[in-house]
Amino acid sequence: MKKIVFYLLFIILTTGCQEGVSLVSQPTATATAMPTNTVTATHTPTATATSSPTPTPTKTKTATATATATATDTRTPTATKTPTPTQTPIPDTPTPTETALPTDTPTPYTPTPTETPIPEIDFRIASWRLWPLALNSGCSKGMHTIFITILDVNGNPLSDIVVGDSWNNVETVSGAKGPGKAEIDLYANTMEMMIKRNTNGEPYTSEISFPFSSYMTTIPNELMIEAGYCSNELECQWKRENESYYCGGHYSWEVIFQKTH
Repeated sequence: MKKIVFYLLFIILTTGCQEGVSLVSQPTATATAMPTNTVTATHTPTATATSSPTPTPTKTKTATATATATATDTRTPTATKTPTPTQTPIPDTPTPTETALPTDTPTPYTPTPTETPIPEIDFRIASWRLWPLALNSGCSKGMHTIFITILDVNGNPLSDIVVGDSWNNVETVSGAKGPGKAEIDLYANTMEMMIKRNTNGEPYTSEISFPFSSYMTTIPNELMIEAGYCSNELECQWKRENESYYCGGHYSWEVIFQKTH
């Protein structure tokens, strides 16, 4: 500002006093014009501050984001309502109860098939065994007999029944050796026993027994051990290899036949 004032005084002095009056009035005008220039120069940076309202678009973005969020919330509950057709399994529960009812019906029919196979055979073998050595009087004086017992369906002795071997060589009648009992001698041979008929000639079907033999060559080791002829497998095997005639011709058997109906 000092430089400007000096500059104005210098102009006044050089121009002279001819225009003294007018020159005096001019500095007032120039003095007024100077502050206008200074104002424009200083206020121009303030105009740049008006460009700051640029963050206004941020408000528009937030509003759109909230609108989209509301749209998604309205659609989600509709999806939860769709699984309502869970009522379909309800008719499935009464159906098994109806199917279970016919399962009770076949129970009274179960005894009928059990009755049909009974007439297929009239006599079955209830039990049989090799007669023990102690009961057979040893080897040298041992018996060689097939002891036969015949029972009815209730387990009572049944007499007047013809029994014999499967080759029709020997026959006897139950009751000859006591109620329901019979005996057949067993020599140097092997016999399979079965029921043939009654004394009135009515034929019977029967199971066929194990082949009863009077020699150990055809008797299994387990039966020899059970009856007391051997103490173990090694002893039985040794006797087969070195004493094949051990108690030869002195083995006895027992068999029990029972009627099935």
